Amino acid sequence: MREKWLPACLVLVALASPAWASQAFVAEAMEQGAVQKNNTNDSVVDWWYGCSPTSAGMMMAYYDRNGYGGLDYSNLVPGGVAEASTFGDPGAILNDIIASQEHQADFYNAATYGYDTSGDGGNGYLEDLDDVGTPRARAAFNSLADFMGTSQDSGSNKNGSTTFWNWSLPSNARYTAADALAGGKVGDSGMYGIKEYIEYAGYGVSEIYNQRVDTVIAGGFSFNDFVAEIDAGRVVMIHVTGHSMYGYGYDDASSTIYFYDTWDANEHSMTWGGQYATRDLLSVTAFTLTGGAAAGTPEPATMVLVLVCVCALFAHERRLMPVAA
Repeated sequence: MREKWLPACLVLVALASPAWASQAFVAEAMEQGAVQKNNTNDSVVDWWYGCSPTSAGMMMAYYDRNGYGGLDYSNLVPGGVAEASTFGDPGAILNDIIASQEHQADFYNAATYGYDTSGDGGNGYLEDLDDVGTPRARAAFNSLADFMGTSQDSGSNKNGSTTFWNWSLPSNARYTAADALAGGKVGDSGMYGIKEYIEYAGYGVSEIYNQRVDTVIAGGFSFNDFVAEIDAGRVVMIHVTGHSMYGYGYDDASSTIYFYDTWDANEHSMTWGGQYATRDLLSVTAFTLTGGAAAGTPEPATMVLVLVCVCALFAHERRLMPVAA
């Protein structure tokens, strides 16, 4: 059985059957005893048309600014180096790869609410059934929110929401891109959409998946797994009830994880398996990049894809019926 969830900016985490549903381009890590954080050269991003694409945008910015495995991934944010912060800068190039004006026009009713409003305060947030009559074809998608299905009526995603699939309990398995493809969820999967955006930028992934955490189901994604991702120079998307966030560090002594929450520019933390702002830790999305270039190699041309793509709600499905937040 598959499940669909909606975290609070609206993230749909779905269940699938039998599943729920600087130099040298090396990331600089700050170590303080048992504390490690991959945020000495990353970007902090203000909420931009959905918490899930915003968090994914911070992940792209991290690899754009630092590279990975000694290789360059600077085309993840084409047009320049990702800004260190987008707060107070709605025209940031990083915002454009999160949710472009074309995305806003097609799926966020920009004709009514205006462009670059961040969708806050009555400017279309959580509106439904307001996509333009003929949205762009998938081949013309150009931002994370496009590929991730954010705000798109075709995926039953209200404005600002994105869907993530996990295997149904009691499964603790990873829900992978191959699972999404086999299950016909290519156009309705935030995780698969991240993969598509990375391919659109000219790179690839050796693996990408969603997984429930081990405090939800024994054998799920653990604190040690999170530590291993950070130690390997990677970052992780964290899903709490109704919201997605960007995870970049840990304190091993206290099982604490560090993250940006998309709502302000401050560092935040929570104990693994605990709560943040009364929201339970539920699952993660993680990936490993491939296809980077050696220093000095021209960056790849952004590719056009023919595939498609929540921050918010929870739903169960036999046939998948989203629940309103």
